[in-house]
Amino acid sequence: FGSGAGSNLSPIRSAREKMTGGGTASGPVSFMKGYDAFAGVVKSGGKTRRAAKMVILDAGHPDILDFIDSKMLEEKKAWALIEQGYDPSFTGEAYASVYFQNANHSVRVTDEFMHAVERDGDWTTHAVVDNAPMGTYKARDIFRRMADAAHLCGDPGIQYDTTINDWHTSA
Repeated sequence: FGSGAGSNLSPIRSAREKMTGGGTASGPVSFMKGYDAFAGVVKSGGKTRRAAKMVILDAGHPDILDFIDSKMLEEKKAWALIEQGYDPSFTGEAYASVYFQNANHSVRVTDEFMHAVERDGDWTTHAVVDNAPMGTYKARDIFRRMADAAHLCGDPGIQYDTTINDWHTSA
């Protein structure tokens, strides 16, 4: 009785990467704003429920921290509006004025990432275009950030990339 679609935005160049002709790419989080707006106008099954949209970003993408924080920061904006007297309902003014209310966010993690979390190892993100190292973090810190954001607003979720591919029935 509904509809939905998911998109892995990891092939989109990071907002930290330079464009060939100069300037910097807009990055996947900016594209998510457009996807979110589009999902917000699609009604599902002719009823009032909106279509479901999932956006996914690989844990190794250079914009992973921005992605993890994106929905949580918007949730905090909605709370500030509610404190100022705006309608707090899901269809009210507070939530209608912030991004990412029409999408579920998920971080796609590999076994390699999860093992790095277990041993408190480093995790390096890589550029989309040339695979150059972009940033190194403690995997456990990224995972904690995911947990804190999910505790606050329910997202991001986790997709277990290695398991999904190991269990794939068409492979």
